[in-house]
Amino acid sequence: MKRRTAIGRILLTGVIGAGAFSGYKWYEWNKSPDFGYLDTHRATLAALVQTILPPGPSIPGAADAGVHDYIIRIVKDCAGIHTANVFIDGLKDLAHYSRANYTKEYETCTPEQQTAILKHFEEKGRPMDGILGKAENKFLGKAFFYQLRQYTVQGYCTSELGAGKGLAYVAIPGSFHGCIPKTQGQRAWATK
Repeated sequence: MKRRTAIGRILLTGVIGAGAFSGYKWYEWNKSPDFGYLDTHRATLAALVQTILPPGPSIPGAADAGVHDYIIRIVKDCAGIHTANVFIDGLKDLAHYSRANYTKEYETCTPEQQTAILKHFEEKGRPMDGILGKAENKFLGKAFFYQLRQYTVQGYCTSELGAGKGLAYVAIPGSFHGCIPKTQGQRAWATK
């Protein structure tokens, strides 16, 4: 075989492979999200948000505030197709990882195992440093763990239990005081 013919075939194979991979990724990102999976794994989401924001002695946890229902509603109603697919695929990946490494579902794992699973997904989803990381977040979107953490904090801080009992909240503030030192044991403010 001649060298030009071989190089041409190698280049053609590379172009076809890159095109097939790009088409597959486009399909994965734009397929119809499996919202039924979210409904059937409500307990897993409740355990996930409870791991991220656990209850304290007098403070309710994220699951007590119904943050898992908030996340399901946000992913179904507000998230774009690509973001919803990334979140649902990440949830499926988490369930598979939990069964493969601990032979049980996430919600039945011990708290130490749950923390180890979330740390694995935090490391896995960490964006690259510098401008490449910014481009990755812009074009590929945030990874599953970072979406989960963001939705958990938003849901908790906007829930009645989270804002009323988890954070310091004054419904009708009085006069403005620019700098007030925090007292010992005081919670963060729910309003800015």
